[in-house]
Amino acid sequence: MRANAYRFFIKYLASYLIILMIPITVLTLVVNNLFVDKLQEEVISGNLNSLDKVRYSMDDQLKWIEDMTRQLLTEDNSLTPYRISDHWGYKSWGITRELKRFQRLSPFIHEIWLYYKDENSVFTSSGVYTIPVLAKQIYTFDDLSEKQLTDNLNQVVETTVLPPTTDKMTGKKYLRMFVPLYPNRKQSFGTLVYLIDEYSIHRLMSAYDTAAGSMWMFDQNNRLVTGIAAEEGPSKQAVSELVGQESLKDDQKVTVEGKQYYLFYMESKQSGWKYATLLPVNQVLQKVEQAQKWYIYGVAALVLLGGALIYISMLLNYKPIHQLRKDSIRVFTHLERNLNELDTVRDVLNRLALHNQELDERVKNQAFAARSQLFLTMLRGDYDEIGEILEQGEEIGFPILSSTMRVAIVELPADSGAKKLPEIEEMERFFPDSCRAYGVEHSEANKYVFMMLTDGVTQEETETGLQQFRESLNALVQAPVTVGVGSRVEIPGIPQSYLEAQTALGYRFVQGVNRVIHYERIPMRNDQDDYPHSEMEELQKAIREGSTVKIQSHLSVLVAYIKEKQPPLIVARGLCFEMIRLINGVWRELGLQEEQGPDRYPDIFSLERLETIDEFENLINAVSIDLCHAFENQQAPEAKGAALDPRSLDAILEYMQAHYDRCDFTLQGMAEHFGVALPNLGQFFKDRTGQTLLEYTTCMRMEKAKVILTSTKLQLKAVAEEVGYYNVSSFIRRFKQLVGVTPGEYRSNRPAAELPSGIEDAAQS
Repeated sequence: MRANAYRFFIKYLASYLIILMIPITVLTLVVNNLFVDKLQEEVISGNLNSLDKVRYSMDDQLKWIEDMTRQLLTEDNSLTPYRISDHWGYKSWGITRELKRFQRLSPFIHEIWLYYKDENSVFTSSGVYTIPVLAKQIYTFDDLSEKQLTDNLNQVVETTVLPPTTDKMTGKKYLRMFVPLYPNRKQSFGTLVYLIDEYSIHRLMSAYDTAAGSMWMFDQNNRLVTGIAAEEGPSKQAVSELVGQESLKDDQKVTVEGKQYYLFYMESKQSGWKYATLLPVNQVLQKVEQAQKWYIYGVAALVLLGGALIYISMLLNYKPIHQLRKDSIRVFTHLERNLNELDTVRDVLNRLALHNQELDERVKNQAFAARSQLFLTMLRGDYDEIGEILEQGEEIGFPILSSTMRVAIVELPADSGAKKLPEIEEMERFFPDSCRAYGVEHSEANKYVFMMLTDGVTQEETETGLQQFRESLNALVQAPVTVGVGSRVEIPGIPQSYLEAQTALGYRFVQGVNRVIHYERIPMRNDQDDYPHSEMEELQKAIREGSTVKIQSHLSVLVAYIKEKQPPLIVARGLCFEMIRLINGVWRELGLQEEQGPDRYPDIFSLERLETIDEFENLINAVSIDLCHAFENQQAPEAKGAALDPRSLDAILEYMQAHYDRCDFTLQGMAEHFGVALPNLGQFFKDRTGQTLLEYTTCMRMEKAKVILTSTKLQLKAVAEEVGYYNVSSFIRRFKQLVGVTPGEYRSNRPAAELPSGIEDAAQS
């Protein structure tokens, strides 16, 4: 790198290192000061939690012993039948059996003894023994001779716990709990003794790590029960004296036998037993010091690693910049070579911005072409639904937001010596804001077609806006400007408004040029009463029924009307266009459009060039022949004249449910299956469901597609075939038309479901 490049590199490297050091310094100065206290709190919290686990487990076992004792004290308990029995064998067997059952309920208890003062024997969960046998042969404890056992069994007045002592017979340590039995009188009538293996208590304490500390357990009278002590820990006597003190805190520092400990203390509200843990202070501080040392090591490593990563990343980041400078100089040979990397990139960006502006202009020109194409589509009426037109307009930025419009045709004289004609965009700006309009060039020279949005615009505002437009255009081209205006219509009526505008423009021969001519103000004879409205309705009905005879008859009447009445040109053209659009609409409604719709009939621009009645007659005869051939081909010989009864709807729905998702499914095939003509079947279905056959089939296909899209990762081509589409493009277009988004967008916008096994991932469109 050159010297100036090094300057940028060092400056940015230093700034990044400073940014790295700021949080590290904050961590070192602030977090480190809080670290010791936080760690001590964690140690205290952890030890108290461990101690509380031991307390909870021990309370649970003591509560079980208390509940079991209470059951044995009830008058009607399970021991009563055996106790009152005069048969010693039955009595011994029964009491021993019940004690064994109670003992098995808790693994905490090794054995249960039951002694009645009027008896000479002790009942245990393992057998019946006399006191001498029990004290000398069954269990031998140093602190429990025969006499001491006898005294405890007869004289104990409250629950007494003897600390764990080793049984010489088994070598195990047992804790002995003597519980007097007081049913309803002051003196006890017996004693219960629970033998608890010290190992079971130590297992409860094993949740706490006693490698560096000790844990102790005391009964309600501060008598030591048992404990786990470290090798160099305090003695039992010292711990007992410490716990015997009053006002002990949950955690505090204490001095025992000249050493400092952390004392963790807890007393059970349920049993009154006390639990204590002693942890050497130096062990805690050692952990803190070790953590601090590792923290310092970590900070140092973070600084070194972070600095190295910053340095390497900057080298890697600067390498593309240098390469970009070289590529820029190679592509833009006129760039100044003495500039550093940043200035070179800045210069390139400025040049690219200029290129982008040029590209935007090209895109705008392409958008204008797309808008012109959509405009022509609306004029021809060549679309299935209005939603399709609105969607295309939104995609190309053509705001078709109005529900009513007018079509205006502008004509300039071809040989008037006018100046250079303005662009369409410039002509659109001549319309006032209240009469917004969009235009395209006409197929004829010096003619332009404009579509005016008229929602919320009065007739007076429309006329004023058109007059203002004509005057502005006239001043610009300095030549006569004539405008023909059709009536206000909704989107489907735009072709009719175009024919009216063309007719109005033709009246310039009478009214003169360089003016605005409104179709609504042209004086015409009133032929509305003679217009064949009823024949058009009957023709539509005949097409729905598929009756070729009626179709031929009604078309003949319409031809006769044109010949005999000789209506104005606009009426004849409109009648012809209305018949063509009627045929297309009915065929589409019956599901025939995708299979064999008429595609050779003239559009709105061709109709305006028809000049004679003979041309009209030939066109209508061609329509008649097409319709008759279509219906004759669709009707099987055995199906002609067939009818459907109301019960057939269930069969139709069942057939569609079974076949709708097949690629070879056709409405014509279904009609042949039921032996009726497709138009009859379509009319029957729509009368009872409110939907056409095509609409119902498409709806079922789209619902199944939604399920497949959200539950599998099949490619869109496979999804299309699963719902009956050979062509994936047709599937995507129909899905977006009905659902509002493409299949790929629908899949990504839904939460991922659990996919079936065996389906491989595929790219989404």
